[in-house]
Amino acid sequence: MLRTTLVALAIALGAYMPISGGALAGPLAITSADPVAIVTIPDAWPNSKVARGVEFKTPDDEIYVWFELIAPGEMDAVQKEHDVYFQKEGVRITGSSETTKQEINGRAWSFTELKATSKDGPSIIRYVAINPNVAGKIILMTYWASEDGHKKHDAAMRKIVDSIAFK
Repeated sequence: MLRTTLVALAIALGAYMPISGGALAGPLAITSADPVAIVTIPDAWPNSKVARGVEFKTPDDEIYVWFELIAPGEMDAVQKEHDVYFQKEGVRITGSSETTKQEINGRAWSFTELKATSKDGPSIIRYVAINPNVAGKIILMTYWASEDGHKKHDAAMRKIVDSIAFK
């Protein structure tokens, strides 16, 4: 009897527990003040609002991501803020790629990848600027990952990027 009750309880609780990396959380507005887009992340990934958007990370702390809504003229200032953060975290930039541009679903995207190292080893930093087709606004996605985390969570990150819905 006790075993049957425990099995039934486990099944009932399992229906409400997120499966790591599988289910996606409800959509998060990139900014609540000016929600030009939403992004959906896995349930198990901690997230919070920041001044210009939303940030989240993997449960194993291998990837940190920020989505921020900024004016085009703020790009350099925001990247300098991020540089200060990365320095505090012991991240050292070791090289960068050229910025590439691409049109995706009628929106201009630009990609810049920086090679870096941290106390945990090689890291990847990406800046992805997305034109949401709203005058005077850019969505800046900043991605910081260990090389192992980048490989481990690649499928989940693809789902996240594919989930971006523009208003």
